[in-house]
Amino acid sequence: MQKLLIYISIILLSARCAQITPLTGGKRDMSPPVVKEYRPANASVNFNTQTIYIEFDEYIALKDISSQFIITPQTKEPPEIQVTGKKMKVTFNEPLLPNTTYKLAFGNAVSDINEGNILQNFEYILSTGNSIDSLRLKGKVLSALDGKPSNEVLVGLYPKDSKDSVMYTDKPLYITKADVSGNFAFNHLPAESFKILAIKDQNKNLLYDGSEEQIAFTTSNISTLDTNLVTLNLFKEAPSKNFIRKPFSPDYGKAVVVYNKPQEDIVSVIAKGMIDYELNAMKDTLSIFYQDKFDTLQTIINYHSRKADTLQIKLINKGTYEKRIKNKDIKFVLQTNIAPEFPFYSQPEIRLNVPVRSNEIDRSRITLFEKTDSVFKPKALVVVCDTGWVTRMAVKTELKIETGYRIIIDSKAFSSADGRFNDSIAYHFVTTAQEDHAQLNLKLFFPKKENYLVRLLNEKEQIIDERKIALALMSPSEQIIEYKNLMPGNYFVRVVEDVNKNGRFDTGNYFLKLQPETIFINPSSIKLLSGWEVENEWIVK
Repeated sequence: MQKLLIYISIILLSARCAQITPLTGGKRDMSPPVVKEYRPANASVNFNTQTIYIEFDEYIALKDISSQFIITPQTKEPPEIQVTGKKMKVTFNEPLLPNTTYKLAFGNAVSDINEGNILQNFEYILSTGNSIDSLRLKGKVLSALDGKPSNEVLVGLYPKDSKDSVMYTDKPLYITKADVSGNFAFNHLPAESFKILAIKDQNKNLLYDGSEEQIAFTTSNISTLDTNLVTLNLFKEAPSKNFIRKPFSPDYGKAVVVYNKPQEDIVSVIAKGMIDYELNAMKDTLSIFYQDKFDTLQTIINYHSRKADTLQIKLINKGTYEKRIKNKDIKFVLQTNIAPEFPFYSQPEIRLNVPVRSNEIDRSRITLFEKTDSVFKPKALVVVCDTGWVTRMAVKTELKIETGYRIIIDSKAFSSADGRFNDSIAYHFVTTAQEDHAQLNLKLFFPKKENYLVRLLNEKEQIIDERKIALALMSPSEQIIEYKNLMPGNYFVRVVEDVNKNGRFDTGNYFLKLQPETIFINPSSIKLLSGWEVENEWIVK
């Protein structure tokens, strides 16, 4: 009996000490599917069947096949692609061209069904003739504006004798895409010449849809026997037609007309109750200022070269206006160029959302204080503006370096007879010191006697300065440009070759065979530190 109890105890103790270990499935599969068999064989010649069978070593799936798969040359009807288990079946829906090499590019559409491992850049090649075409065509797509690589761009080859309108109506014979570095390559091409185009194909229809998409082209056909790289400069065409996108009134007293492109030939604007009008810097937005007008602002815009536009711009009604005025909902809104760190050589500026009569500005309600010995003391100023209706004015005063200032604009500094006024606001700033800024002396060597626009850009690629350079035949190619009082930071220089001398960059036009104006880009940044005077040279090319 005692032995039996000992045996039972040993069994129970062993059961308690036992560890339960879960079963493992081994290492995770990290390999993409592998082709076991092609029927007919890959790179077959004298191809004369309608169906291709491809068997893999594991179960596969197709993902995003509609956008990944490309056959070149293009067929009118895409092949039908079916997957069953480990097998893929490709069926052509039309006869293939004789003596032609075809490439079926599946991109990254094929993966294994369990882990999703992708068989990258999977291709199948066939020839309906006696040999496989082996010529290549390589190149790069760059943005015409900044010279940076453009990716996800469709690059197509068209028959050399095709009409210029082919990219609107027909899909390319051969298609590829530019990679993240802007590089593209065509393989298995015949010894022929082609028309080449690149399209930022936003709607994935393999066609060019006009100025809403970007395009690049060469002015002459390219040959597959030429081993030089093809460079395509991608640009957006200016719309061929002028039209108004949207007219509206964002605030009482101001109507806005937004165009689809810059307007160069506005002769006059006529509207009952209109005070003034102005175009923005891009010349694609027209602001019309008005008073004592409700419901509808009937506007006529006259042009030099086309028929006038007649608009009915919807305004608030008089009852709503009076109610909003009574509730103080309609006010003058102020904008300013004042920043917490304000350049000592600048002058503060004030801009209003709608015009006010200059004699309705109460200058006594605009005060300036200068910090002296930790105390803000009043300082004389002069508010300078035009006579009549104004939207902008300058605060003229003598600012000291490294000094604190406060501008206070009291309520009703700007007011109108109908009851509109501004809310009070205060602006605080400290002026910079001379040594807070830098100077750049830029020496440029231009490639030819031409007109140029020299643009200085900051780290955010914003144009902070633009100079016009006109080189006559007797002018030296070397020009020096001085930039004073620049804030510390990294700067970049771009030069536009202003061929038509109109003072701006002009994009290209496909049908007129005009490339966009050349922009020379200095890839090196210019670093400026406080108190530095930097000299920099660039051979523009």
